[in-house]
Amino acid sequence: MIKGSYFNGVTSEKKDVLLYFTDDGLIGFNGLDIDEVDYNSVTVSSRIGNTPRYINFTNGAQFETCDNDAVDQMVKTLANEPGHGLAHKLESAKAFILFTVVAVILFGWMFIQYGIPAMSKQVAEWLPDEASQYMGQGVLEAMDKSWFSASELKQQRQDELRKLFNGLLKNIKGSQDYKIEFRLGGKIRANAFALPDGTIVFTDELINLAEDDLEIASVMLHEIGHLKRKHSLRATIQQFSLAMFVMVITGDVSTSSSIITAIPIMLVESGFSQKMETEADSYSLEYMQQYGINPAYFAVMMEKLEASYMPQYISCMEALRKDEDNRAKKIKCITDAVKLNKEENAKAGKNTLDYFSTHPSSEERVERFRNKI
Repeated sequence: MIKGSYFNGVTSEKKDVLLYFTDDGLIGFNGLDIDEVDYNSVTVSSRIGNTPRYINFTNGAQFETCDNDAVDQMVKTLANEPGHGLAHKLESAKAFILFTVVAVILFGWMFIQYGIPAMSKQVAEWLPDEASQYMGQGVLEAMDKSWFSASELKQQRQDELRKLFNGLLKNIKGSQDYKIEFRLGGKIRANAFALPDGTIVFTDELINLAEDDLEIASVMLHEIGHLKRKHSLRATIQQFSLAMFVMVITGDVSTSSSIITAIPIMLVESGFSQKMETEADSYSLEYMQQYGINPAYFAVMMEKLEASYMPQYISCMEALRKDEDNRAKKIKCITDAVKLNKEENAKAGKNTLDYFSTHPSSEERVERFRNKI
């Protein structure tokens, strides 16, 4: 006998009854004036934890019970269903639960670490150039509202740098939509980054580090490398894919939308993956070797970028804030900082600061370019 509740499927009336089953495969109820039915004509729900079980009849009636053991015994007696109760057995096995948790975590990590980047690279190659233009629309405007101010570089200086940039593009196919913009970085400080629509942004702070325009050109080539390899588009697709993955796994739409809206922040502050940075470095190095530009310019710029985060450099530049025309003193600020940084690194036996956390170490990048001199 199995104690439970019977619903006739016509009204909401509930009756407490006892279900019985016979050895010849019939099911009936004590206290109900209804005919016995064949077990094979009913549907028995699977056991999941201690949740109620349901037996559904062809006429729409339903029997509900919490006596899972009795239902299991009935199924074992009347049916030959090896898989019945498998879910309950699995969820009751601690080893299986532990294995499942580890497997899900491992799969998630591998998918995020390798699957999403590989998929994003393939999708970026398939998408037309118009997709990059579309995805980059409004990004710089949003950044201007949050971080940047209008460039303080004189218009003549900006024109000189645009001429330098356009000169580099003459040797690069498919670069007709690339353009360069200048902004006062503020809290972003010395930085340069590429947007999906082909816009490359340089901050005044980075321009002020250079003693020679070829140092700036080397960074321009690095950012052009990001565009040629579609890194901004790939990074954007990766962020979107990650958001979708989080939503599918957790069902949390708010978290996934937060990841999507953080894409502009990622492009500026998080940088690209180490693999992408290495690809962009390779593009810059190949161009410089092909067109006779000394790779040392990029190495010098990396050293200056690292040193620009030192308190001594920041305080030195702050003292010269109102002295806009004294370029020699500003250059001395960074050269002194580079010297001091090298001394401190030598004492510590390591680099104290990478260009960005996601970039390969500054020491590795500098060494790679110096070896090509």
